[in-house]
Amino acid sequence: MNNKLIILLSFIFCFNTINAQTKNTIAEKYASSITEKDLKDYLYQLAGDEFLGRETGEIGQKLAAEYLSNKFRSFGIPPLADGSYYQKVPLIISPPAEVMINLAGNRFNDQSDFFFTRGLVDTSLAQNKVYCVGYGIDDEKYSDYAGLEDVSGKFILILPGDPMDKRGNSRITGSGEISNWAKNSRKKIALAKTKNPSVIFYVTEPFEETRSRFTHYIESKSMKLATNVTVEKDIPVFYISKEMGDKLISKSGYTIDKLTSSINKHGKTLRVESLQPLLIDIDKKVEKIDTENVLAYIEGSDLKDELVVLTAHYDHLGESHGKIYYGADDNASGTSAMIELAEAFAQAKKEGNGPRRSVLIMAVTAEEKGLLGSLYYTDNPVFPLSSTVANLNIDMIGRRDKKYADDPNYVYVIGSDKLSSELHTINEQMNTLYTNITLDYVYNDDKDPNKYYSRSDHYNFAKNNIPVIFYFNGSHEDYHEASDTKEKIEFGKMEKITRLVFYTAWELANRDKRISVDKISIGKE
Repeated sequence: MNNKLIILLSFIFCFNTINAQTKNTIAEKYASSITEKDLKDYLYQLAGDEFLGRETGEIGQKLAAEYLSNKFRSFGIPPLADGSYYQKVPLIISPPAEVMINLAGNRFNDQSDFFFTRGLVDTSLAQNKVYCVGYGIDDEKYSDYAGLEDVSGKFILILPGDPMDKRGNSRITGSGEISNWAKNSRKKIALAKTKNPSVIFYVTEPFEETRSRFTHYIESKSMKLATNVTVEKDIPVFYISKEMGDKLISKSGYTIDKLTSSINKHGKTLRVESLQPLLIDIDKKVEKIDTENVLAYIEGSDLKDELVVLTAHYDHLGESHGKIYYGADDNASGTSAMIELAEAFAQAKKEGNGPRRSVLIMAVTAEEKGLLGSLYYTDNPVFPLSSTVANLNIDMIGRRDKKYADDPNYVYVIGSDKLSSELHTINEQMNTLYTNITLDYVYNDDKDPNKYYSRSDHYNFAKNNIPVIFYFNGSHEDYHEASDTKEKIEFGKMEKITRLVFYTAWELANRDKRISVDKISIGKE
């Protein structure tokens, strides 16, 4: 038998196997209970004035947690063993730090010369040297760190953007398009932190525009799990204006512009040091609070010791300067979908139709603070992680992005194939059988500069070798703005995506054999 015939027969077999599947009428019955009307009712409540933007630890988040637990109770889902639907999540919080930076007796001004976003750093540092590491890039086509002396414990400064050639092309991409290094400051800063400096100065252009975009983060409280506080290991990162950068390196004989011009001209970094006394004092106050994951546990039948976990974070950004950050898409949309999923599975159980495996519906707290609620759960699981078959996570499914401006019938699927090829196949099969949504995998690429795979709660499950899917509709102009409001949500598309999640969860919960973990890649942060 020749190779072409073998390939043809294999294709026919796979095609027939997929098409031999028939729709499950029982699953369809409960999926039909997921409706636009219900989703709208839930979202209008969650993204309304009463919950004040659901800021972690604040009254709005507490009221939202109570609303969710009351919904679960109304569906006939019993509370956990302690009589509550809550998993308490202990946090250490801190208001914005008071920061003083003094260079040779001259003090820089917080907010006009620099800004400092997050971290629980509480320290005083002094050195006589600022060490510039160029663009802070380490790429096969260009590296600022190649041959660089050890910068551990030093004050370092990073330039914005890419090294450019004389034609105005990036030396990394070889074109006029800048590289992922230049598009994403987090990438440069993450690399710099691996070099263990004591302070990172990141030159930001244009400074005022960037500072304005980060206002909420600058002014909001920093948070960490009370069980995971490593204050002494935090490296402070200061985003600074070009003018402040000029002063920090003034004794080297360079300005920021002269330095970038020289690097661009020669195609290699310069080892620039500026000798002058620099004192930094960061004063952070801390306190302890509790927040809550809200859990609805639907016990399975013959396979009840295994578990499918469905998650959506219900916290958002709260209030700032008299404005409520409603978070209608982020993530009242996912939370509303999760409520509908809880109701559908609870009704199926009530009527004696499963699920075979147990299903845990979890509204996750403190996602906006660094995935803290899901991290606490995976560090302190209520049900064994070894028994957890998969996690399906829903975050922002109520809007469209620019790519699909003319087509609401899509969803970005992230992570489905990273640990289990079976999970990926099941999700695709359920979509083919029932929902016919465009499944877009563009953000599933490990090289995606947005790094969405590591930016929502599924990631903490993936780090524990649990297969995951992250359902997402992309970003938009209202992301993390007070303008992310309920009137802009598209409930028809939410209904279809929520039904896809239900069908995939139903298959995971009711199939004879749990899906296998046959891959080891969880992606990169």
